[in-house]
Amino acid sequence: METNVPEQESGNGRGLVKKCWDALVQNSYLAAILSAVVLGLTAGLILKFYFHISEHDKQYVGFPGEILMQMLQLVTVPLLLTNMITGASGFNTHRIIAGRAAAYFLSTTLMSLTIGIVLVMMFEPGTVHVEGEDPEDDQPFFNVDSLMDIIRNMAPKCLIQACFRQYETDRLEYEVESDEFNSSLDMNVTEVRLSVKYVDGTNILGLIVWALIFRIIFNRIGRDGKILVEVFHAFNEATKIIVDMILSFLPVGVLFLTTSHVVEFDDVETIFQIGNFMALVIIGLIIHSTIVLPLTYFLCTRRNPYDVIKEIFPALKKALFSSSSVATLPLTIQCCESRLMIDKSVTQYMLPIGTNINMDGTALYEVAAAIFIVQINHIHLKIGQLISIALTSAVSSIGSSGIPATGGMTTMFVLMAVGLPAREATILVVVEWLLDRLNSVVNVLGNCFGVAIVHQVSKGQLGETEQGPPSEQVIDDEELSLDRIQFNPEELTQDEEDMFNALEYQES
Repeated sequence: METNVPEQESGNGRGLVKKCWDALVQNSYLAAILSAVVLGLTAGLILKFYFHISEHDKQYVGFPGEILMQMLQLVTVPLLLTNMITGASGFNTHRIIAGRAAAYFLSTTLMSLTIGIVLVMMFEPGTVHVEGEDPEDDQPFFNVDSLMDIIRNMAPKCLIQACFRQYETDRLEYEVESDEFNSSLDMNVTEVRLSVKYVDGTNILGLIVWALIFRIIFNRIGRDGKILVEVFHAFNEATKIIVDMILSFLPVGVLFLTTSHVVEFDDVETIFQIGNFMALVIIGLIIHSTIVLPLTYFLCTRRNPYDVIKEIFPALKKALFSSSSVATLPLTIQCCESRLMIDKSVTQYMLPIGTNINMDGTALYEVAAAIFIVQINHIHLKIGQLISIALTSAVSSIGSSGIPATGGMTTMFVLMAVGLPAREATILVVVEWLLDRLNSVVNVLGNCFGVAIVHQVSKGQLGETEQGPPSEQVIDDEELSLDRIQFNPEELTQDEEDMFNALEYQES
């Protein structure tokens, strides 16, 4: 008996080591990125304090990271536009469900974007406030000229030109001599002149508007329109493959970007700024998931929303552990159909589409992260830029479940699309592994609330009896435990293939 105890303890130790190793292998990409951040910080501190680095040498240090940024900028516009055109491809049938699902997806996405914008603009986690220092006299946040720029950019002269240039109005002040006859004194009068010109930067607002218009036209064309949508879908898949290839270079790029960032900057305020940013994002996610979504459900159905949360808790737990709403999709469907007793015609239609396009948590994080990086760079946002960031964040969240490193890297896409500096977005990779899990929980929760709302509101149109689907069987927590539900790891890496298999199933 005494000899068996050490053997049992050693066996338990080997089992624990094996589990840790398996978890490391499954998350090898994330481990490589975090290792690159640590190595970059170490190398940057060594170069900063033990070697003399000239300005010319600093460019060499950041060169691999610069190549990464250029490759990402190459695919930014094609990825966003094809996401916009193909993102709503599932809204072709089930008109009753589709209309209500689209209204729910748009409204909750708008509310999540609003929460993220309000929190970051109000508390400014990326701004360092120094006592006795007056803020710069920047241009006003909103004026009539900014509104006119928004309308001009929504109707570009050329869509190709809109990919790299946009309208901007400058207010130029000139001092001119007064020509008043009755005045005996020489007076200078300030005259304001408006200069409307093209500036470098993607006109993402115009591209998104016209991508949406083309998507509506494709739906009206009919069969030929479906062919065009399939062409854009193939282009979207090809772009995602290219993005995947580029992101295989991400750990190397992050290593040199982090090293260059440490070498160039002397302050340590960035660490506290990231902490404040994380706290604001978590607060925003809590507000959206515990107040906004439950209140929306209650107003639409007059039922207790926290009963829904209790019934789908296994799916939320799976989303937290896997950090993927696509990997959680089978368990989400099972919870909604077996525990909430929701009609299959609603779950099999809404959940696959919602998992791909309704990403409330991701949208909230993206818009907050983009504004946070802008604040770090001490850039004053105008109303047009803020609207462009919000729209781009919403569009970039569409289909982001199929793109690896959807946190810091998608923030780069957003900033590049709007024409703002995106280099500092690499620092968000450090906190992405945590916030992305919380985003996935909010994404799954938003989809489940949407399914429950549409089910309750559409009962009469679906021809459903009060008893619910007769073939369903209530499953308890033990049967829905994560240990008893098996997921193939190879299948979990094929997010988009799983998505379109689910869509084909509901269409059949």
